[in-house]
Amino acid sequence: MATFDISELRTITILYAEDESALRKQETKIYSKIFKEVFEASDGEEALEIFKKNQDKIDIIITDINMPNMSGLDLARQVQEISDVPFIITTAYANAEYMLEALDMGIKKYINKPVTINKIIQDIEKVVVQHRKEKNIKDIAKTLISKTKSDSKELNDLFLANKQLEKSLTYYKQLADVYISTMTVNKSGEILEVSSKFSELMQYDESELMSANISILKENNSSISIQKEMLEAIHKKTTIDSKHNFARKDGKVIP
Repeated sequence: MATFDISELRTITILYAEDESALRKQETKIYSKIFKEVFEASDGEEALEIFKKNQDKIDIIITDINMPNMSGLDLARQVQEISDVPFIITTAYANAEYMLEALDMGIKKYINKPVTINKIIQDIEKVVVQHRKEKNIKDIAKTLISKTKSDSKELNDLFLANKQLEKSLTYYKQLADVYISTMTVNKSGEILEVSSKFSELMQYDESELMSANISILKENNSSISIQKEMLEAIHKKTTIDSKHNFARKDGKVIP
């Protein structure tokens, strides 16, 4: 005995195309009590027009294969150009050629008449549920792809901004090296880094100052007081405002 998920069936809207008027009216009456909404058409052309106007609502199309004006297969071809809505084909004739053509088109079900109501309702539910799962997976995949592209663009923009910042920092460091007299020492008074401007001012080559003690720059080579000031500045994380005089390589004192 077929079992159904009534709550699921009540979410499904169908388009039913059948040229036999009595059969169509009878089954439409039954479907209307089971599904959310039912659209009926007497041939393929009418079904196509109904679908175009209501494609956002319709979850599945059930159609007879042999109908006047437009067959069920021709209807499927037309609809597949604008939508991936699933189809169930019904036919009163066992025709292997039609069946193969329907399968080749991706028709989900091909059912021979007479059709039992329980069987076709079960097939409708199964096809729609599977289609919704596939659509949900595709939507998730599209979202992930879109997000990946977006994240990739953001990362690329961040990378470019960082490269620009590095260029700017390098540029300003080069400017400072040429125009500003700066010197970096450690807690022991050992010179770690000097700018080109500082080397020029003190008349030393940069290599002479690197790793030397700051005492070589002090008047009378006395570095005790300046080292004390530097240690305090390092501890407090402040700059040093030295009142001491520095001596150039030629002995001239620079106040």
